Amino acid sequence: MSSQWWVTAGTYQAERDFDASANIAFAAIAREFDFESSLGLNDSPDLFMAEIGWQFSDKWGLATQYFRSSRSGSRVLEDTFEWQDIVFDVGATADTSTEMEITRIFFARRFNNEDGPHSLRIGAGLHWLSLEAEVSGEVRLNDMTTDFRRAAAKAEFPFPNIGAWYRYSPNVNWLMTARVDWLSAGIDNYSGDIWNVSAGVNYRLWDHIGIGVSYQYFELGGSLKEPKWRGEIRTTYSGLYLHLSAFW
Repeated sequence: MSSQWWVTAGTYQAERDFDASANIAFAAIAREFDFESSLGLNDSPDLFMAEIGWQFSDKWGLATQYFRSSRSGSRVLEDTFEWQDIVFDVGATADTSTEMEITRIFFARRFNNEDGPHSLRIGAGLHWLSLEAEVSGEVRLNDMTTDFRRAAAKAEFPFPNIGAWYRYSPNVNWLMTARVDWLSAGIDNYSGDIWNVSAGVNYRLWDHIGIGVSYQYFELGGSLKEPKWRGEIRTTYSGLYLHLSAFW
């Protein structure tokens, strides 16, 4: 299944875990919280994901991937929760929203001839990450007074990676793929690691249309020193990506 262009789009049925801390003071050390168990966020959101690829020469190709996750929840706190130096006490109702947007670009060299069933690509890429987490609710100012407060943390940054991509097409109808991207480094205001792993299969229904399923795993973990987010973050997405594909 050799094509110059390919596009996939579908739903990513992901299980998500989001642990993070955020503080305003430079020297402060904030406790890291699990947003699913502490704030009641849904840990199995369905996401839209899409990918487009271009094999622009016999040896060189380019692929881009995009997905976005937005969640919100509300919970009466069973423990104190601190976010951006604001403390929400036990018994307060906290409203929470998180958003994560990832655009991945990967540039790779193919190590095979165009007509062979096996295809190995090795290259480098870039993840552009946009993260936001907001918590709001009543906070106690003193023994007699409470007030509504909103605390938001935001970060946007690029993070490079290296990776490999293997494809096997035993005939014109079937395509099997496996991919891994990784890097651990300190880049500008982020220090940590990133993983992006997938394995799947695609079946050609008609000349230029197919259907596929793959398992996708994404992990980001490290320290942020952005102007609007100083703290720690570790988030994972894992689950099945069900998609339609087009190729020509």
